[in-house]
Amino acid sequence: MLILDKTNLIPYLIERMPETDFSHIESIIEIGDGSQSAEEDGDGYVNFIFIVKTPDTSLVIKQSREASRMSGGQMTLTRNHLEYDAMKLFYTIAPDYVPKVYFIDDENKVFVMEDASESGRKISRFQLNQNRIFQKLGEQCGIYLADTEFYTSEYYLSTDDFRRLTCRFMNEEMRPIMENGLFLTKFDTDYEPALGDEFYQFAKSISEDPKYLAERHKLRHYYMTHAECLIHADLHTSNLFTSEDSMKVIDMEFTFCGPFSYDVGYLYGNLLSQYTAACYRDFSSEKERLEFKAYILSTIVDLYHSYTTRFISNWNQDAKEIYRNVPGLQEEFKKNVLLDASGYASIVNWFRVAGNIAYPDFDMITDLNKKRDAMALSLLIDWQIMFHRYEYTDIQDLIDDVLFVERNYSSDNWKEHASSCSKK
Repeated sequence: MLILDKTNLIPYLIERMPETDFSHIESIIEIGDGSQSAEEDGDGYVNFIFIVKTPDTSLVIKQSREASRMSGGQMTLTRNHLEYDAMKLFYTIAPDYVPKVYFIDDENKVFVMEDASESGRKISRFQLNQNRIFQKLGEQCGIYLADTEFYTSEYYLSTDDFRRLTCRFMNEEMRPIMENGLFLTKFDTDYEPALGDEFYQFAKSISEDPKYLAERHKLRHYYMTHAECLIHADLHTSNLFTSEDSMKVIDMEFTFCGPFSYDVGYLYGNLLSQYTAACYRDFSSEKERLEFKAYILSTIVDLYHSYTTRFISNWNQDAKEIYRNVPGLQEEFKKNVLLDASGYASIVNWFRVAGNIAYPDFDMITDLNKKRDAMALSLLIDWQIMFHRYEYTDIQDLIDDVLFVERNYSSDNWKEHASSCSKK
């Protein structure tokens, strides 16, 4: 296996992409080598990634190795080809939202794709952390998810094709990272020591509550057993490159056939982290803070409505005959997405608080007391939406719960909320 570096990368590309002019190289960047800011590098830590820029093109070269880039932990190499296949398929369905892939080299576990940062796009998480607003983000994500999920579902595909798709993307080597880490082991890890023992006990009082434990396991079981469509499975804001007008989705190595509601909920969870962090991080004015917080909540609303509207439109146009004009079926789909996405959001948002991995959304808050308050508020919102989601009839109900918890939250008595976060 050839280990790529800056010295052998260009000869490697010339041999495999003879139609591309590499005679003038503007830059060769290795992610994580210190030549870029953390915002430009992103917060991924598994793969080895290079960016090659010429006057005519910008390419991302992604190599999988047995040891992850940051942790050194052992990783399966089969993830490389599976990710390439997922991106190729999703690009066919949604070319406006997925980078084009050029080739894959199975021998050296490399694939090459279009640079998602072209056309001024930047990693969404770090732009949001700087209080920047992208009005189309919710709508764009909803369209991307609706198209890629509907057209890889059994509503559209023949039964045989759907079964083949499910088998091809079984992804049994990568899935346990989420099946176990996201739903189980992350809740048993320590929290940032600087937050103090009181916060630790507060967080544990919620995560170890038998009712919350039961909901987590119910959602995990649904995640593992409902192969409804091909999902991204790791759709956080660091995997979205965004500008005012366009968006690209990257990093699809966790892709498998899972629930319709999961990717929507995963993105909700990340947006909720942004919201609670925005309640406490620095803004130039309170007016700007309020505008940004309203934007995050409106993005959640836009995401749900864009996703369900586009999905139903695809259904009406392209669903198999057996699924057309079945009374109540589409309403049941929307109801299930609303219910389960809210539950997944609770777990994903919690995931961003637990453990000792740095998380940029909350790490932007330099005052420790404010950071603790932001995280405590985040956990209380998780508790609220996990149980009240059963009463939701529209996405606005989730927003109302977020606002309810925020209104009734007090930094002086947050510990008391561990067992009493419920509506009047």
